[in-house]
Amino acid sequence: MITNTYLIAVSPSENGETVICKIKYSEDGNVKMIKIPIAYSFYSDTGYPMYLDGQFPLDEVRFEELIDLSKVTSAINKGLDLLNFSICSKKGIKDKLVMKGFDKQTAEKASEYLDENGFINEKSQAESYVMDMAQKKLYGKNRIKNELFKKGYRQDIINEVLDNSELDFEEICRTRIETTMRKEDFSDKKSASKNVNALMRYGFTFSEIKSALGNIK
Repeated sequence: MITNTYLIAVSPSENGETVICKIKYSEDGNVKMIKIPIAYSFYSDTGYPMYLDGQFPLDEVRFEELIDLSKVTSAINKGLDLLNFSICSKKGIKDKLVMKGFDKQTAEKASEYLDENGFINEKSQAESYVMDMAQKKLYGKNRIKNELFKKGYRQDIINEVLDNSELDFEEICRTRIETTMRKEDFSDKKSASKNVNALMRYGFTFSEIKSALGNIK
C-alpha cells in the first residue's frame, strides 16, 4: 500500500517541453522516490505548484493523476517517434501505441494530443496516399477508398480528398489494362468476365472499364 506521498521537486527538462516531477512515497514501510516526465501543458493544467516551498502532499487521486499524465506523455513521445518513420492516421497511431504496450485509454489520449496539436494531418496524408495508389499502383477509386479506410482515415476526409483529386480513373484503368493485360484478353465471354472482375477488384467501375477498353487501339 502506498502512503505518505509528496511531490518534492518539479524541474523543467532540457527541451522545456516536459517537467520532471520527483515524488516521494512510502510502500510497505519503505521510503521510495520516483522521477516521472510530464508534458508541460499537462502539468500546468493540473494547477499544482511549479515552484515548491517544501513538500506538496499528494492524496491517492492526485498521485494517480500524475502517473496517468506521465504515461500519456510517454505515449506521445513514442507516437512522435513512430511518425518520424511513417505517416499514420490518428487511428493508426492509436493502434500502434496499443501494440507497443500502452493501454487503450492512454493511447487514445496521446493520439488526440498529436492530432489536435498538428502532428497528424490526415487530409495531407490521405492526399499523398491517393496520388501514390492512383499513379504508382494504378488503383481505382473504390480500391483507394477501401485502402484508406483500412489505414484508419475518416470517411469524410477520404471522400473530400478523392472528390477534389481531379484524377481520371478511366485513364488510369486504361493504363492498367495496357500495362498488365492485352485487349485480346477480353475477346471471349469467359476471359472477359475474369479480367473485368480483376479490374473491379482493383477498384474500377464497370463503366470505367468499358470506356477504357473502347479507347484502346
